[in-house]
Amino acid sequence: MSTLSERLQDAMERAGMTQAAVGRKASTFGETVSQQVVQHLASGRNTSSKHLLAIAKALDVNVEWLMTGKRLQAESGSLALKTGPASLRAAKTATGSDAERVPVLGMAECGPDGWSMWNGDIIDTIPRPSNLVGAPRAYAVYIVGDSMEPRYYSGELAHIHPGKPVTIGAFVLVQIRPEHDGEAPKAVVKRLIKRTGSKVVLEQYNPAKKFEIKTDDIVSIHRVVGSGES
Repeated sequence: MSTLSERLQDAMERAGMTQAAVGRKASTFGETVSQQVVQHLASGRNTSSKHLLAIAKALDVNVEWLMTGKRLQAESGSLALKTGPASLRAAKTATGSDAERVPVLGMAECGPDGWSMWNGDIIDTIPRPSNLVGAPRAYAVYIVGDSMEPRYYSGELAHIHPGKPVTIGAFVLVQIRPEHDGEAPKAVVKRLIKRTGSKVVLEQYNPAKKFEIKTDDIVSIHRVVGSGES
């Protein structure tokens, strides 16, 4: 199955769920997911959605598999299919050793503005890569969209080191405050090219673009130290 549409249809058939049922169940994990959203994805009319994480949870499959075709089901004992609030402490408890595993936090498919909805739940854990050894707050996120190609590709896992200094020229994951209370924050992976007391300037590659963010709107800036497959 080479497309999101085919994988989604297969998952619905395995679960014995209609498009409407998937939408209803996915809606219990956050924002409302309409039948039309599921229909457009299943038909191939849309190839991405900010609701993919919720849809994967509703179908009890790994969101990585839904996006890329890799890993049909979560490994036994992982947190890939956990719902609701999660914490790094929970990941450490579930996997037995912080030295061995790193949590993957949810970042849903980017919208028309290029920003991704930041879920923040632990959706999986991965073996700790060498560039995150000794980083107790390290985590990973899936790259979504193609704005940083050819540096980072959609579906790759970006390795995030919150304790690493954020310097000009570094690739960073920036999280910004939501516009309204109760909304999910947004996040993006870009390259930092300027930073002052009042703003940061970020750069993307595809299409080439620079944009500013007010410092007061930023929740966090964490350094991307590498990437890889899970």
